[in-house]
Amino acid sequence: MLQRYAFGFYEVVCRLESLREQARIHRSPSGTLYEYSREDLLKNLREMRTECDVLALSHTSGLTSFFETKIVQKNKDYTYGDLLNDLDTLSFKFSNELSERVFFRVENKKLEYFQKTDLFGHEVSVAFPSCISEIESAGNCYALEENEASVFHLMGVLERGLRVLAAKFGVDFNHTTWKYVIDQIESKVKKMDSSFGSDWKEQQKFCSQAATQFMFLKDAWRNYVMHVSDVPYDTGTAHSIFLHVRGVMRALAEGGLTE
Repeated sequence: MLQRYAFGFYEVVCRLESLREQARIHRSPSGTLYEYSREDLLKNLREMRTECDVLALSHTSGLTSFFETKIVQKNKDYTYGDLLNDLDTLSFKFSNELSERVFFRVENKKLEYFQKTDLFGHEVSVAFPSCISEIESAGNCYALEENEASVFHLMGVLERGLRVLAAKFGVDFNHTTWKYVIDQIESKVKKMDSSFGSDWKEQQKFCSQAATQFMFLKDAWRNYVMHVSDVPYDTGTAHSIFLHVRGVMRALAEGGLTE
């Protein structure tokens, strides 16, 4: 599963580097640390170990824990020379282990799409709960510039919406194409009458517009992403599709369709 990591680790490293600089410029490397410096060092090491555990840097975490114990045991006998040697060792271990990890950077403008469970709004989540995971995946893929994958997930969201609309008119969705399903829905929409309730004309207009949108999306995007295509989806296109699909699903939820 994708993880989001805060950069508290960076702040800890900066503070440790500050302590190491103190050790370098200290006139007497054999001199012991002041008590407040020793306590500050232990605090930073604990925080660094926590960040190492989050990043799964087990070797650096173990070394940090070892130094914590060493500092406590030596207490007032722990010198600036010890500090410099230990921090040099820790820095080397950290750099070496970190080089074995791969990290992804998410653009700031795309952070609002990363690991969000309510990207289409609360109403859609309530009306179509089975879409929540698919919507989150679409957002994650978009944030990580996996545009084709994002569109694929968005088409999965749309399919759930189309299934609900088809069920309203008793149209079988199994083992059929979108075109067949939409054609059947449009045929039944034209035959709507007062048996659908006193607001049947409003329902008819709503369902007709929804079917038209599904047909448009099928022709414009779904046929390409669901089959082998040489047409790539750039960030702009993926974002446009995301907004369009979100608009359609919100309209379905506002129109009273639910799973």
